[in-house]
Amino acid sequence: MKKLIPLFALLFIVGTLPLLSGCGKPAETAQNLGPDESILAMLNGVNNQEMEAVWNFLPASYQQDVNSIAHDFASKMDPEMYNGTFETGQRLAKILKEKKEYILKNQMLQNLPVPPEKVSEFWDPTTNIISALVNSDLSSLDKLKSFDGGKFLSTTGNQLAKNLVAISDLIPQKDEEASFSEKLKQTKVTVVTSEGDTATIKIEAPGEEPKEEQMVKVEGKWIPKNLADNWQTKMDDVRKQLAELTPEKVTAQKEQTLAGLKQVNETLAKLESAKSEEEFNNTLSPIIAPVAMFAPMLMMQLGQPMMGGPASPTLGENKPADPNEIVTIVIEQKLTSTEQDPIIEQILLSVDDSDQVNIVPMAEGETTIFKISPVADVEAFAKKIKFGKPAKVDAKKRSITVELDK
Repeated sequence: MKKLIPLFALLFIVGTLPLLSGCGKPAETAQNLGPDESILAMLNGVNNQEMEAVWNFLPASYQQDVNSIAHDFASKMDPEMYNGTFETGQRLAKILKEKKEYILKNQMLQNLPVPPEKVSEFWDPTTNIISALVNSDLSSLDKLKSFDGGKFLSTTGNQLAKNLVAISDLIPQKDEEASFSEKLKQTKVTVVTSEGDTATIKIEAPGEEPKEEQMVKVEGKWIPKNLADNWQTKMDDVRKQLAELTPEKVTAQKEQTLAGLKQVNETLAKLESAKSEEEFNNTLSPIIAPVAMFAPMLMMQLGQPMMGGPASPTLGENKPADPNEIVTIVIEQKLTSTEQDPIIEQILLSVDDSDQVNIVPMAEGETTIFKISPVADVEAFAKKIKFGKPAKVDAKKRSITVELDK
């Protein structure tokens, strides 16, 4: 099922994030829009992936606040530390694009309980997002000193929106549920009441409860009252944090940050200079091992298939896994996906209800482990294992070490 940010959260997210934009009406004509037209212009911009519309939605002084905060931050930050972070990000983005084929063939990724074709589908839009950010006007302090939110959102913002939509389209959607784009197209905004510089509008979107929102006119533009009431407080909080960013604090972070960047860059250099797929993945595997281990565990705790993969007994049904009902099978061998399949089949025969079981295989170096739930009695479960000999059963740690049949 596709998880979508509620439409109303999108409409008023400008109240919590300073760097937003949209498209539609030019800034100078936005002052002539009514409270309903103002919201619709922003929605049309977002739907067309022309994010300068949200920027145009903001009053001029709000735009100045955003730009001035970016400029102030640039004047306080250390260039070597800041620019170095983005330069490292640019190297990473290039590797993700150029070495895509090698990475997708990495055994760690192949062993994840996610269809390889799904990983491949998500790869390009995800790496495009990373590349857009690390190569944007945020990528150096010199650029940040002349940062313009409207320009940023009409360029990088549009790239991000395009790829986020691409990712959203890849996520399986519930039957007959309107897509995010269709919700925007079909949303109706009407004026309930209007008097002077205040108004109430009603927003109706497919699949969501109608919502009434108070609007106020600020510097000729209609914006949510909640945004107007909280803007100055939020800006004051940000400026206070910037004031606390003293040269001493920046210097204190510099040595550790540069040391971390040096270590990352040394690894990236090895990946860049790799002359074969094997050499590349021998360097990559130890890096992604923790991620490969964490991803299926997160999926298991959420009780949901990853990346829209089909629900199955192997991946578990849509309910959270109780840690007290998870048992870990440890096999001191590195098994391929093909070698894991018959073990999974045998595990399914060992559980009381195969329709409700979660099985998550993972690789840890030369060891393969399987996380299975729900299992109430570890020792009783161990006795049912037919694919090998349970060499060690630890009921307290809920683990079973198995020696495979030869």
